[in-house]
Amino acid sequence: MLNDENQEVDLETSTEEATEETQETQETQEEEQGVEYWKAEALKNKAILERNKNKEPKEEKKSDGFGYDVKAYLKASGIKADEFDFVKEELKRFGGDIDGLIDNDYFQAKLEKQRAIKQTAEATPTGKRTGNSATDSTDYWLNKPFAEVPKEMRRQVLIAKEKKEGSGSHFYNS
Repeated sequence: MLNDENQEVDLETSTEEATEETQETQETQEEEQGVEYWKAEALKNKAILERNKNKEPKEEKKSDGFGYDVKAYLKASGIKADEFDFVKEELKRFGGDIDGLIDNDYFQAKLEKQRAIKQTAEATPTGKRTGNSATDSTDYWLNKPFAEVPKEMRRQVLIAKEKKEGSGSHFYNS
């Protein structure tokens, strides 16, 4: 019986030693795998950095105008889209941020002056027709005596008179 007990104790110690050895080998394998993993990650990151160094840097295109957020803020503040250029110029002169510019009394006065100038320009009639006909117009010279017509206009006036006379009827009732 004593042998049986010794054998059992030997078996227990041998199984304990075997499990300890397997645990140690598993731990060393895991450590080796962990080290290998981190080495691979380091090499991968190094390759990425090398690639990025070789790439040409892309130029960021900065728009000359305002972004959508600033445009929306300006519209909400009562500034029209055609006044954005004026606001941009004033912002450069002002040197601050957009909030400070809009709250600035001097800017508000300049904006009102700019709006008044624009309204005046829009209210002024444009075009050829004013109170008097232009003297370079064939309509002006049609009713004048042919002798008064300038030499460079005579041909055009003559053609216009022929068209006017040709389009009318010779008989009163036709």
